[in-house]
Amino acid sequence: MLKGKSDSYFCKWLKTYVQTGKKVSLGLTGATVADISMHNPEAIQLINKNKKIFEIILRPFAHDIALIRSKEGFLANLEAGIKTLKKEFGTFTNFYLPPEFMLTNEQVYLLKQKNVAGTFINAHRFKSEIKERLPENPYLVKGLMNVEMKCIPFTGALTMAYLRGIHFYNAEAWNKILEANQAFFSWRDGESSFFVPDGNERELSWLNSESKSTDRLFLSEALSKLEFDNNKNLKENHYHYYPVHSFTAWMKEFRMIGFVQRVVQAEQGIKKFTKEQKSLWLQVINSDILSSIEKDSPVISIILQKNDKLTSDYTIWRCERGVEGEEFLALLSGNLKKQESTQYMAKSNLAHITKLNARMSYLKKIL
Repeated sequence: MLKGKSDSYFCKWLKTYVQTGKKVSLGLTGATVADISMHNPEAIQLINKNKKIFEIILRPFAHDIALIRSKEGFLANLEAGIKTLKKEFGTFTNFYLPPEFMLTNEQVYLLKQKNVAGTFINAHRFKSEIKERLPENPYLVKGLMNVEMKCIPFTGALTMAYLRGIHFYNAEAWNKILEANQAFFSWRDGESSFFVPDGNERELSWLNSESKSTDRLFLSEALSKLEFDNNKNLKENHYHYYPVHSFTAWMKEFRMIGFVQRVVQAEQGIKKFTKEQKSLWLQVINSDILSSIEKDSPVISIILQKNDKLTSDYTIWRCERGVEGEEFLALLSGNLKKQESTQYMAKSNLAHITKLNARMSYLKKIL
């Protein structure tokens, strides 16, 4: 996605928003920003040249699983993300988009201590009872020590409506929801259009088909118009604290339980990590390592070409990232011979080692 300089697939995706004049808030993790900076800096330049189109939201460096982070690990990941975003974009909107919509009450408290203005929640990522007990409008979520933080709920139905838009070249479901005369907050995986045939064409078609009456706003623009319900205005059965997200999908068959245990053990020494060790640790904690092993490959319904009438099943195959995680953890733990591992990293042209070397080089500059 990052090959080709200004003609890279990723740059072309960004240009669909510039071309259509559609505003979008980008929740890029620091690791993704590092990849872009090292392999496709033209994309960074494109974003910075079009600040009327692109807004940057606060993210950590690694897309991790917050439920198993220590206080020190959470803060280290957050601070690396902040440094990366400041380095490449100068500024960002100070609302924290948590990976996998996982936050603990302690982490809400830590975010408040770091002067983060707010966060987000997505009721559709939780089981039915929790979903029904989450506020639908912006509210103040509580954390440890009774701190309160602004929290914006996403309209979960818009995620599937967007996916239908790109899978079937049809924005009808998207526009139908937006007919209501109110503000909606939409979230979707940024890479969704990269995994399907002709993804950029599908994204452009969806953008062009969006109702002309839809008024897109940056989060930073919308904040001045929002009222956040305080806890006194919430219903008795509403969740006042950030609910604990299920870990089932990432440990479905417990195939990675030993890996998770070793990562947690390694993190206990984070205060004494060298820059190299911290850089390796930031790769090891990526949630996608677990996803690639524990989750099945998604099978979606799609029309393969714009004018097709029949739908087809399309499989998005998960990569073999388990070995990537094992290798990074072995390097972090010193379980590989130093000379042998150094030579391997210098000579290997495997994709995950190319990525690792670039990220390690980037992190040396900011940690």
